[in-house]
Amino acid sequence: MPSATDNMPSSHHQSEAPAAAALPSVSILIYAHNEKEALNRCLVSIQQTNQMLRHEILIIDDASKDGTAALVQDQFPQVTLVQNKSARGQVRSINQLLEKATGSYVLLLDARTTLQPHTLEQLTGILGKNPEAGIVGPRLAAPSGETLDICRSFPTITTSFPKFLQRVFFKQPASSPAQAGISKAGNSMEVEFVPWLCLLIRRETLSEVGRLDERISEGPVDADFCMRARSHGWKILYDPQQTVYLDSIERKSARMRFKKIWSAFYFFQKHSYLWRAESRDHAIIMPRAIEQFLLFSSDFIAIIGSYLLWSKIRGMLGFFTIATLPELLMTGFWIFCYWFLVFMFFGLYRTWYAYSRIDEVISIFKAVFFGVLLIFALTFEISDLSTPSTSRLLIVSYWVLMTLAVATGRGSLRTLQRRMLESGIGLRRTLIVGWNKKARSLYDKIQRFPALGYRVVGFVETSSPTDRQSHDGVPVIGSVSHLGQIVLRENIEEILIALSWKQRKFVMAVISQCAEKDVKLNIIPDLYGTVVGRARTNQIYGVPLIEILPEHMAPWEKKTKRLLDILVSAAVILIGLPFWLLVALIIKIDSRGPVLYSQERVGMKNRHYRMFKFRSMVQDAEKRSGPKWADKDDPRITKIGKWLRKTRIDEIPQFWNVLKGEMSLVGPRPERPYFVEKLRKEVPLYSRRLRVRPGISGWAQIKGDYDASLDTVKQKLQYDIFYLENMSLRLDFKILLMTLYVVLRGRGQ
Repeated sequence: MPSATDNMPSSHHQSEAPAAAALPSVSILIYAHNEKEALNRCLVSIQQTNQMLRHEILIIDDASKDGTAALVQDQFPQVTLVQNKSARGQVRSINQLLEKATGSYVLLLDARTTLQPHTLEQLTGILGKNPEAGIVGPRLAAPSGETLDICRSFPTITTSFPKFLQRVFFKQPASSPAQAGISKAGNSMEVEFVPWLCLLIRRETLSEVGRLDERISEGPVDADFCMRARSHGWKILYDPQQTVYLDSIERKSARMRFKKIWSAFYFFQKHSYLWRAESRDHAIIMPRAIEQFLLFSSDFIAIIGSYLLWSKIRGMLGFFTIATLPELLMTGFWIFCYWFLVFMFFGLYRTWYAYSRIDEVISIFKAVFFGVLLIFALTFEISDLSTPSTSRLLIVSYWVLMTLAVATGRGSLRTLQRRMLESGIGLRRTLIVGWNKKARSLYDKIQRFPALGYRVVGFVETSSPTDRQSHDGVPVIGSVSHLGQIVLRENIEEILIALSWKQRKFVMAVISQCAEKDVKLNIIPDLYGTVVGRARTNQIYGVPLIEILPEHMAPWEKKTKRLLDILVSAAVILIGLPFWLLVALIIKIDSRGPVLYSQERVGMKNRHYRMFKFRSMVQDAEKRSGPKWADKDDPRITKIGKWLRKTRIDEIPQFWNVLKGEMSLVGPRPERPYFVEKLRKEVPLYSRRLRVRPGISGWAQIKGDYDASLDTVKQKLQYDIFYLENMSLRLDFKILLMTLYVVLRGRGQ
């Protein structure tokens, strides 16, 4: 990796240029999906290239059904074959192979391409003679010899849209030499990018830039990679004298076309330009004003529509209703104004109010319930007592219509916003303050969950960076002392502070530099920081007091929670009793041993109790192994036990524990005394979980992985602490709904 002093591209790895007498080895990576014949021609052409060049071939078969894997195994045994059981897509598959490649150079090659003799040797020679270059590509041509896709400038709206029209309406090639804007000189030339249908990358470049961006599942993934390489100072070369032929076969499907469109939008958003790569004045985003307008429009249509439908139903039932449409619309407008004020009161128009659609529905339910209750109170008359059932039925019907209409409209909008975020549209430019394991782990989580809305443009170190540092292609772009200038220069909207406890003194420096700037600050705590960050601050005569680990659930919520536990548990046991008896019979027939399995667990206030489950393992499963967590494919699990665990039916007897008051529907998962004592010694905050009743389900169960080791339990403890510090009936309902979703999908283990 080049040092920080290597600011000029020409200084890249000059001492590492391959010797002429000993050509470097090349890893050839090929993606194949139902392209048996094309792949066969591609591999034959590779065999006919210069064999003096040491190379390895790695092929990934992305769930092909045409015998691609058999062809490779039978006719090309020297090739390394990786098989995906289910299709993962081209970009994700190539990233799989990148982890296995060992060559000094990596050649990304499409299965539809055919190499010419000496092409590979010439391309590696170009990089060998140009140490400042990180990527080189050849001329692509159709079997007829016609040049294909040589538009070597980064795509913009003015280039991408005409190409799209040419392909769809006129069936013309994507580009022509005139569009490329390059000369026809015999020597290689510097360009902005080369297509990844045949793209040779230097190993050092790959180490700096990182893997391909999997969110660009189709489309300009090559332009994105080359743009990132150029940002690291590498040159991109194109050699028109080296020709690679591309079959006319195209991977066409409606889904792929849709992905290409979204990938293009994401590419423009990621690099913050539409018209020119050098300009950031036309980034594709969803401005807050547009979001508010869409929310307003959705609610307007839902409220007016539900009122008109309700009026229609009233008229059909013979009750009084306004006769003319203008009068209905005028009344509906005033009703909308009323609901607009109610929704404002409940905070339903806050920016990016809820990424969770379940949160959105719960908030709408509460707001509509309050609004309908207020309407009932304001319009109540003594005469209504003569027909109480009818008047209440009308109110309830309007309540149901309003809730469904508003929830459907907002749910559709939130789904669209989520899809846009996952495609990179509307992400907020974000900095991570910190350069440590915690900061890099935070970045990895953000990459896994793009719907969070963050697009990390760089890390900020507490001290001056001495080397060219980066993580997954995202560089360290400065120090905390220059944070103010970085925020202005990079147009930062969000800052995530991921400092270690020893670096806490820098938090005030971050706050002071951003105090006058329009940027949102978020601090990411560790386990101890979670406790401190969720502390409640009170003041007595001006003296601040910090209450550590406060109880957030009000007494009336606790009583309601217990009442809900009793009602739901009794209903599950009594209503499903015939089915539970059938399950017991199947367990008895499947394997020897008792139907129920009981185990000692530690509950609230360190009380020990016996927890019951339907037996899903062989009898005396731990007699030889001792206490241990179940593995993913544990051989001790019976045949019927796999089904019981996957559907969570094995947990049903625990509703008896809930009725007895030993457990709750929602709470931290109970653990055995052996593991509780072990975890107490290693995790100081573990005892915090024993302050509430353990639950059949919980935040850790739906968010974390299945308990497989002590490390997994430690990670899930963070989720438990989050639940303890945010306990509410609303969160319990959300967890129950998400648990039902997990059960229906059969995601148990």
